[in-house]
Amino acid sequence: MRNPIYLESCLLLIWLWSQQILADFNSYVVPQPHAQRDHRQDISQHYDYLMEENDEPLGRGAARNKYRSTHGQAPSRPEMSESENFVQSNTESVFSSGETRDFLQFLRRIQYDHRQVPENEEGEATYVEVSVVVSNIRAVSEVTMDYAIELFYRESWRDPRLRYDRKLFKNKTELALHESYTNFLWFPDTFVPNAIASKNPQRNSISHRSLLRLDETGKLLYSRRISLVCECTMDLTLFPFDKQLCKLGIESYGYTADHVVYKWSKGARTALELKKIRLPDFTIQEAYVTSQMESYATGNYSRLYVCFVFSRSSGFCFLQLIIPSTAVVITSWVSLWMETETEFQDMISIILAITFLIFSYNEMMPRVSYIKAMDIYLGVCFMIVFLSLIKLALVKYMRQKIMLTSDSGNSIREMSQMSTRQRLRARKASSMNFRNNTGSTIPASEETQQMLTVPNGTNGLHGEDKEANNNSGKSHISDMLEIRITQRTMHRFHWVSQMLFFFGFVIFCLFYFLIYPNLHIVSIDPACDKVLAEWFAEIY
Repeated sequence: MRNPIYLESCLLLIWLWSQQILADFNSYVVPQPHAQRDHRQDISQHYDYLMEENDEPLGRGAARNKYRSTHGQAPSRPEMSESENFVQSNTESVFSSGETRDFLQFLRRIQYDHRQVPENEEGEATYVEVSVVVSNIRAVSEVTMDYAIELFYRESWRDPRLRYDRKLFKNKTELALHESYTNFLWFPDTFVPNAIASKNPQRNSISHRSLLRLDETGKLLYSRRISLVCECTMDLTLFPFDKQLCKLGIESYGYTADHVVYKWSKGARTALELKKIRLPDFTIQEAYVTSQMESYATGNYSRLYVCFVFSRSSGFCFLQLIIPSTAVVITSWVSLWMETETEFQDMISIILAITFLIFSYNEMMPRVSYIKAMDIYLGVCFMIVFLSLIKLALVKYMRQKIMLTSDSGNSIREMSQMSTRQRLRARKASSMNFRNNTGSTIPASEETQQMLTVPNGTNGLHGEDKEANNNSGKSHISDMLEIRITQRTMHRFHWVSQMLFFFGFVIFCLFYFLIYPNLHIVSIDPACDKVLAEWFAEIY
């Protein structure tokens, strides 16, 4: 029998051998995780350090000494892998090669301070030339009274501190700088006073980028793409034949006119340029620029204005409001021409239709306290339909009156015919009684006596004549006060009222579409006075 100690040692060796094989396999197939350094943080740290060193107006090495005094030693490049070194080298290449490296050295040498406003030799204010290219106007809303605009904003100014010798930059008269230099050069604090929202893109966005150039005379050109939503106060008195004036203001937020003055660009870069723009509800009639001084409690500020004149395209209102309301009015007339088959339920349905149009129109319009042109048209249509209902009620009343008059005339005629028969019958009975010569009288029946007492008495006839004469005087006065309604009168009233409705509505439409839009005087905004316009853009 073998020693158990021997067996245990063999099993232990086998287990160790299997564990070694498994560890070798895992190290080959699945690499062991190791502590990974956040290279983004290292790159950001190195970027901030490099930018701080380039931005310090104290000269070369100021940022390094500052870092050493804070952390006890100068910053050292962290050890990175080959891929990390590739990313780091690309980031540093922006600031350590070509024109950018020479420009950084130039800024350190002149000890440039980006917080200081440029000053010329005469001590005058810095003039900022502005040029605007409108690429699109997405919407003009009368409900919220605003409009969305996309534009390329360009501003140019001269900074005497940035004059350079072209020999330092390989005889180049103009330098194309990276957009990150906007943090290290002085820029005017431009803002739009009537903007209520703006699209702020992320850094290095593909849709919103910027351009920065510097020439040898120290003149900077900065261009960027901007998306804004600006307010536009509208006067809807002539809706849907109105014209709206919307403006875009540009001014400095913190620098008064003593330091910064804005003016429109002239020469190769025009002040305002419009691309081909198509709007669903408006057409751009005019576009021009003006400038003026604005006074605030903090001082006088230079402001520029871009003015747009929008003319409304009323096709939507014609299709959705004017044509349906006109059709409802014509329908009410057709129903009145067929008055024998028209009931009040039909006219009430027509009134409900025009009421629905009015409510649907009010839902899509802002709540204003004045009357709009569209309100007048819909109100006239509603009034005509309502008067048509009143006319239908009058025609129904006349027809019933004529029917009652004709029925009463027939009954009187029948009664007169019956009284004549009774008189003839009584005369025959009396003549038969007088011809009887036998001396004995034949007693008349009760029916004959009743018939004799009514027609034959002369006193009765005279009494009836007296009562008729008394009643005739009263009826004559009532006839004087009462209008006689005949079939001819009803037809004449019906025809005259229909002609009045038709020609009255036609005259109103001619006045509404041809004359009324020109009666209203549009107020002129003093900021967008055409007399003070400096440039008119071409409309495509």
